[in-house]
Amino acid sequence: MLELAKPSIAVALVAAGLWLAAFGNAWAPGAFELLPASEVGAWLELFVPFLPMLLIGLGAALFVRRKPE
Repeated sequence: MLELAKPSIAVALVAAGLWLAAFGNAWAPGAFELLPASEVGAWLELFVPFLPMLLIGLGAALFVRRKPE
């Protein structure tokens, strides 16, 4: 998959996920306002709250998958 020499991408994904979780009041209302305008948006509304967890999980998976230095 993705071979990382340094854990910078993994750390950035985890940090972005933590930021999204901590400041959800800043970005989530805007995202929820855009989504109901379309039929697909109604389904995407169900997954928006899980976006921070997705980034944290992806970053953690990439971190443990990297080659040891």
